[in-house]
Amino acid sequence: MFSFFKKKHPIAEFLINVFGFYPKNIYLFELAFIHKSASLYHNKNFSLNNERLEFLGDAVLNIIVGEYLYYEFPNENEGFLTNLRSKIVNRNTLNEIAYHLNIQQCMVTQQEHSHLNSKIYGNTLEALIGAIFIDQGYNKAHKIVLEKIILPHIDIPSLILNDTNYKGQILDWIQKKHYQLEFKNYETILQNNQQGYISELYINKQLYGTGKGISKKNAEQEASKQALIKIGILKQE
Repeated sequence: MFSFFKKKHPIAEFLINVFGFYPKNIYLFELAFIHKSASLYHNKNFSLNNERLEFLGDAVLNIIVGEYLYYEFPNENEGFLTNLRSKIVNRNTLNEIAYHLNIQQCMVTQQEHSHLNSKIYGNTLEALIGAIFIDQGYNKAHKIVLEKIILPHIDIPSLILNDTNYKGQILDWIQKKHYQLEFKNYETILQNNQQGYISELYINKQLYGTGKGISKKNAEQEASKQALIKIGILKQE
């Protein structure tokens, strides 16, 4: 019924070559690579594919990365840790890591995709992490996620230094908190008599940041930066 312990099983060989372990239950990993478009079974209530493992893997990935950052940055606050974790585990980052790990060689899908614009790779990587967690336990999953997936492929110091997309950061934070965000933009005259804009950023109808710029985009970025400082994600320069 299930293809357990096949010596030449391509998925088993992939796991050995990339992650350095042989699976106890190869079926879990076969399932981890099955996209919903190629479900083995489907009705309106249940499909047999990698979505449940993806759900689990997302939770495991977040706790492993969260634990790592907690100990790696003992003097940083919750906002800093939350923002950095969101940059590490965001969909684009996971897509690129998955592509470089060459997981596409094992994927089963009927959907057209490209590593530049598809979330299939990142979703499959999360499903794979879920399968590793069940098959190998938390301690082994923790070691594999950090040593084989995250740290070799992500330059964390660069993430910290180079993120100036303040609006993207505040939007990520708002989404996680399930808060309401609103920008109110007004035309103004800047100090050099140039036409510009003032942007006010409201969270749950309370003013959190104000910015000025020659465009609405620039003003919103500055307002977002001030809001990030107010909630503790950025430090005051």
